[in-house]
Amino acid sequence: MMAEDSWIWLGIAGLETQYCRVVWHCQEFVGLEFATPLAEAVLERLLQEQAHMPETTINELRAIATRTHGLARQASDADIHPLAELSRKCAVDAVVEGFRMSEATRGKAAKPRKKPSADA
Repeated sequence: MMAEDSWIWLGIAGLETQYCRVVWHCQEFVGLEFATPLAEAVLERLLQEQAHMPETTINELRAIATRTHGLARQASDADIHPLAELSRKCAVDAVVEGFRMSEATRGKAAKPRKKPSADA
């Protein structure tokens, strides 16, 4: 477990390793603060890359939501809020991304109708 105010190196795909401070921790989850804030353009690019989550990531979000919900139910008063908020966020993201994925799949499966010919 990491102590608050510990400093760690965080690797994020597509970025240089980032030096971060542990702001909060609860069970196996931590909140981090970057020593050097990400540039807005870099953050936007990361968010755009997450726009099309694969099904495995959606399932991971669901698992995290379930795990943090269970931990929040057992947590001390000081730990309930961050765990409950993380659970809510992951659950909402999983639902939104699952819906987005099903809409995209449905759109690809829909075949355009043939227009009736003028000869008919």
